[in-house]
Amino acid sequence: MPALENLGLEDLRARAVKTFRQGGGSRPDVLLIRSGDEEAVLKDFGRTDPWFRRVVGPLSARREARALEQLRGVRGVPRLLRRVGRDALLLEYIPGTSARQVPPGGLTPQFFERFYRLVDRLHEAGVAHCDLRSTGNIMVGTDGEPHAVDFAAHFRRGRSWNPVTRWMYAKFCEADRVAVARLKKSHAPELLTEPEQQALARDRKTWLERGARLIGKSVRNVSRWLLTKRA
Repeated sequence: MPALENLGLEDLRARAVKTFRQGGGSRPDVLLIRSGDEEAVLKDFGRTDPWFRRVVGPLSARREARALEQLRGVRGVPRLLRRVGRDALLLEYIPGTSARQVPPGGLTPQFFERFYRLVDRLHEAGVAHCDLRSTGNIMVGTDGEPHAVDFAAHFRRGRSWNPVTRWMYAKFCEADRVAVARLKKSHAPELLTEPEQQALARDRKTWLERGARLIGKSVRNVSRWLLTKRA
């Protein structure tokens, strides 16, 4: 049985045993690939709508690959095994379940402590996730450990001589930590600390947060409208 890292895109797709997300429009396929005892995740923009695939897909794949390379060795982040052509990434498979599927109260106090540590490690490595509000991007491993996936929306720390990007990076890091507090509120509100409660009270009320949401939503809507047949 050939090793996954030696297979081309079509051979990888032929070994898909599970679909985590069906692609189309602006969304990539996310597939579990198995070959013998090996398993990996294939994230493939190749089946998105034609103009999106030509213009945005390769940029998205390359951008996420750069973030994962920068985070290589950070526990709780799937390893990038390799890029597959222009449009796809082959990623380490992390057995577990999405936090979205965990019922309220199903996460332990220790999970949140470890989740904060994971977020701190991301930021120390120079990457803010920027989409941890989506609980589908938070995995609970079979060992109970937190994992962050899908770095498509990340923001990287700017150079020290650029105060604007450094300031923006600090704000996005703060938003990542607020996302942890939001998850904690939905699962264990009695454990929220006073600083967490204050951060949640400020959440989404600053001009930066409102502006960032408006810009992000507008860019997504315009790109989907121009480059896809459907969202």
